[in-house]
Amino acid sequence: MKAKGFTLLELLVAMAIFATAGMAIMQSSAAHIRNLSQLDELTIASYVADNQMQLAMLDSQWPGKEKSQGEVNMANRQWLWQQKIGQLADNDLRLVQISVSLAEAPEQVLYQLQSYKGKPGV
Repeated sequence: MKAKGFTLLELLVAMAIFATAGMAIMQSSAAHIRNLSQLDELTIASYVADNQMQLAMLDSQWPGKEKSQGEVNMANRQWLWQQKIGQLADNDLRLVQISVSLAEAPEQVLYQLQSYKGKPGV
């Protein structure tokens, strides 16, 4: 009578293959979750920068403060923004730059936006 089934060696090889596949899936899932978190941060940072840029464009003062900064709460997190206004060769235009970072890590700029603002009434 012939015995049916797997040998111990065959079971160990199968378990090693499944363990390797499981580890690969876990690493892939962890990387995906990290990427989603970064994407979420970048999206909210872009909203903060867009809002500050719109406020800078609506500001009636010319040329405006050369440098300003502030803090805003959005999506249950504190965000720091910094606005710089640069002079250009054309005196009727200014370069407006907005940088956004998390309040927890102010030195790490997550998003930067720039645009040009024309002198009102020109």
